[in-house]
Amino acid sequence: MKIILFILLSFNTIANAQSYTQLTDVPTMYIETIDKTNIIDKTSYVLCNITYVDGKDISIYENVEIKGRGNSTWYAEKKPYKIKFPKKTALLGSIFAKAKTWTLLANHADKTMIRNALTYDLGKFLGFSFCPAAKFVDLYLNGEYSGTYQISDQVQVHEKRVEIDNNTGWLLELTDDIHKDDPYIITDKGFYINIKNPKDENLTDICKQEILDWCNQLENVIASNSYTDVSKGYRSMLDEKTLIDWYIATELTGNVDGFTSVYVYKEANSNLLYFGPLWDEDLGYGNSSERDWTNSLLAFSYNKERKLENVIRRLWQDVYFFQAVNSRWIELLDKGIENFLLNKIDSLSNLVYLTQQKNFEKWSINEMIFSFERHVYHNTYEEYVTDLKCFVSNHISYMTQRFAELSKSTNIQLPYKRENSGNYIIYNLQGQKVSTTERKGIYIVNGRKRFISSK
Repeated sequence: MKIILFILLSFNTIANAQSYTQLTDVPTMYIETIDKTNIIDKTSYVLCNITYVDGKDISIYENVEIKGRGNSTWYAEKKPYKIKFPKKTALLGSIFAKAKTWTLLANHADKTMIRNALTYDLGKFLGFSFCPAAKFVDLYLNGEYSGTYQISDQVQVHEKRVEIDNNTGWLLELTDDIHKDDPYIITDKGFYINIKNPKDENLTDICKQEILDWCNQLENVIASNSYTDVSKGYRSMLDEKTLIDWYIATELTGNVDGFTSVYVYKEANSNLLYFGPLWDEDLGYGNSSERDWTNSLLAFSYNKERKLENVIRRLWQDVYFFQAVNSRWIELLDKGIENFLLNKIDSLSNLVYLTQQKNFEKWSINEMIFSFERHVYHNTYEEYVTDLKCFVSNHISYMTQRFAELSKSTNIQLPYKRENSGNYIIYNLQGQKVSTTERKGIYIVNGRKRFISSK
């Protein structure tokens, strides 16, 4: 015990004695492990100290633990990490959680490094109650510069994160893969579900069986002939608003992981399952090698590996669902979602401009990192930002046209009330809002495709 204490005290003295400076205009985080111990895997925590430099403010956090995180991203040279403080820490200030566990995202597959941060803003625009944070830092690990990283929330049941009962609430990840470090269930139809909450002694065998039974019931309801019934069908078990917003966000980002890793949550005494938060978007917004998603919808890609696609296509057969999706989409267009995202891309790319320069002095800007990333490479950061903005604009235009084509005329009450519902909201097939239909042609009028003849 005395030897361990001596090592800790010596380590702290060395850490405090060093001089720490801020590298660029974003904060700089220095992580130093005891005896410069390597972080070798995603299971074993290593003790470290963290020094956080933000302008003239220097914060020192002692006896922090760090380990690897991520799936395939862990095997890249620029590795993502999870850090765990000895006590709850408001690492990003009062508007975010005061929590022990935080993540350090490398964003190595995303040459803009802002796709996950952009999704934080998208989630806020859509009204999700919890959106994982996005704070950029320059990271040094044991004295060596590691690149630009993003501090983000751990997705967990916690105040200012997923706010449900910690003992009884369900936080589940619908996935096509089993995480060995999480308890899991497999439904009758072959869905893998990782159980993030309840944890430890709260996740009894009875509780685990209750989760499985409820999920099997949901599967059976969706497969039944009465699945469209408001009191007997899927709407009696799924929260409509978060379902529709999650689906629209997944299609908008074109995230290939959007149907393979989905967070949902439920209070034990409620029968409604809620969707969110949005997360893991480094391959979104046109950054996947699978295909060009600019003029495609994920739900209709017919990828057998993504079981959730079948569920969404089933919902598209319900007239209520596709009218609700299209109505919400028209509302978001009217609120200016395209300009909002384009402006956020500009502000985020400006925010990271100096730190990305340092990052790409260390890491290649024009070479492949992962086989699953988009195989289009440039020599400048600005070209990647332009690609991102082009995808957003072109994909929004396509979604406007495609959603209207998939929708049908019907008089049903929707979960959203369109603003200024007494007026016509008109878009052309390029997704541009217009005030008149002077020219003969096809228009989208209040979410419905219409042919307008000449006057």
